[in-house]
Amino acid sequence: MKKRHVLLSFTLALGLALAPFLSNSSTSAAASKLPSNALISNKGTVITPEKVKRFAATSKKKNAATAYRGNGKLKNAKETVVKKVQPVRFGSYDIGIRSVIGTDDRTRVTNTTTYPYSAIAHIESSIGGCTGWMIGPRTLVTAGHCVYDPDTKQWATDVTVTPGRNGTSKPYGSAKDIEIFVSAGWGQNGDIGHDYAVIILDQEIGYATGWFGYRWTSSSLTGVAENISGYPGDKTYGTQWQHADKIRKTETYRLYYANDTYGGQSGSPVYQKYEASCDGPCAIAIHTYGAGGTSYNSGTRITEEVFDTLNYLKDY
Repeated sequence: MKKRHVLLSFTLALGLALAPFLSNSSTSAAASKLPSNALISNKGTVITPEKVKRFAATSKKKNAATAYRGNGKLKNAKETVVKKVQPVRFGSYDIGIRSVIGTDDRTRVTNTTTYPYSAIAHIESSIGGCTGWMIGPRTLVTAGHCVYDPDTKQWATDVTVTPGRNGTSKPYGSAKDIEIFVSAGWGQNGDIGHDYAVIILDQEIGYATGWFGYRWTSSSLTGVAENISGYPGDKTYGTQWQHADKIRKTETYRLYYANDTYGGQSGSPVYQKYEASCDGPCAIAIHTYGAGGTSYNSGTRITEEVFDTLNYLKDY
């Protein structure tokens, strides 16, 4: 059932706390802050943790959300032509620039209409280029730094999402954003443990592209085989590249791996190619930061909190 877009009533304190997140606002943050796991949007919407918890209590999805292959059919596909953008850069983090570990073992995805590659999208915006992945008919997951800069308090604008892109080929056309959500932890503090975002699209493009399953567990994920596929800025523009590895280190809010990536792949799914609980490809993290050299790259782990949030927005 689709939830109606309800803008919560603003108390004075909430209004002050929200001010920095309103579209392109540069207002200083008030002393009163939102909880780190609250959600805020570029339209001024606030979703409280309590509301997400109430929804989770009624949901049948407790640990895993089911993948969907898609029907490959999209009527009246729209296409937006945009100028080429550079990969997103953020603050002191060298996002993706040093993300190739040793030799570059990435391989190009030549048939991007094959699931699940069809459900992986190239994102272009005023901030730069990134990657995202579908989790529902019109819901896309990406990195928080792909859509909001907590240093400048600026939201991405002119966001164009092109799933299954293969260079100049756009088999499913392009979609635009109608609302973008980040966690207050990312928006207020730039907390990398909360570096994720959800984009609500203007088309139900996911029925054609399919979407990923996703899951959470409190257990260690070290040793779990995974794959990362996305749109790097060092390859032919708009082409999708992947590399398989395994989780090398597990932390509460982050997972570490030796997959080769590059700037532009921020927001890519870190996923198991098949997981029974998802009945298909199953994301366990969102790729966010590159270290390169002999270090590990890392992503925002899908915790129970993130899982419940994605479920809440899956059919928003």
